[in-house]
Amino acid sequence: MSSPVARRETVRDIEAICRLDLDSRELRRRIAERLTRLVPADSYCFGTIDPTTLLITDDVSAGLTPAAAAAAAHNEYLVDDVLKFAALARSEVPAGTLGAATGGDPESSHRYRAVLPMIDARHELRAGFVVDRRCWGAIALFGDGGRPDFTPADVDVLRLLSAPVAAALRRAVHRAPAVAAPGPAEAGVLLLDQDLRLLSENPAAKLWRDELAWSGAELPIAVLEVAARGRGAALPAYGRIRGRSGRWLSVHASPLSGGPYPAPLAVTMHPAPAAEVAEVLLLAYGLTPRERDVLERVVAGLPSRAIAMELHITAATVQDHLKSVFAKTGVRSRRELVATMLDL
Repeated sequence: MSSPVARRETVRDIEAICRLDLDSRELRRRIAERLTRLVPADSYCFGTIDPTTLLITDDVSAGLTPAAAAAAAHNEYLVDDVLKFAALARSEVPAGTLGAATGGDPESSHRYRAVLPMIDARHELRAGFVVDRRCWGAIALFGDGGRPDFTPADVDVLRLLSAPVAAALRRAVHRAPAVAAPGPAEAGVLLLDQDLRLLSENPAAKLWRDELAWSGAELPIAVLEVAARGRGAALPAYGRIRGRSGRWLSVHASPLSGGPYPAPLAVTMHPAPAAEVAEVLLLAYGLTPRERDVLERVVAGLPSRAIAMELHITAATVQDHLKSVFAKTGVRSRRELVATMLDL
């Protein structure tokens, strides 16, 4: 068991990492490397999360397999279980162990029975990274049977790190990854079977998969998450995913109908519309509700006087809000602001 001094040093070191100007993937790699020196794990998955849909948008992982990723996506959205990431995102204590969550009976968890054996794991520690009531990331750490279970002290470390890591992940949304490999302009179409295995795809989908699959897996975890949600829904599931080049994709998934066999799942991927990207950026810049109101109208092309009339405030107050927005987004003019929000 780690000492209080070691835990304090780990929290201090990770908070220092969070203050560095790193892209999201490098940030998560460094955090995971430092965290697992205190909390040993045989495998882990550290994902960014869309704060609106609560779907994983990208993952940095070690020791996981494509089959385990598909099974985990199935568990997350189609099976009743404990410690779901969406639940952690709303919890007062956004971290916990599978052992504690099941009251010491992990066999009662579908994830323990169906997912953990795929990576030879017996223990799981999960945490959501939440700031200002928005979840920007989550991590799952796994230990094999040769290790003791994760401890309440481990949970407490992740609880302390939840807000600073979330704030760093939020800031990293604005920073393009170091790798710049743009995907195609056209939509990609995938057909998946009921077990979320790839059946066929068009040429654009192959290019988009290359843009998304950092780990070399057949399908990125983020795509599997949308597909799993779509398989169990009456309406198409939707998610936003960020690629290696920094571009955002819209991903939609829904089951097809007809035919004598279980219907395949259709997944489409295409560049996200500017409005969808702007929605993420609005949250990521940490703007107040009133600042978002002003920014949305600036992007729509309204002058300050018209914004003031719509919001029932003075033109001077509009300018004050704009100054704050400029400072938070790092721009100096309306033109730069609009170009930043619309990715022009």
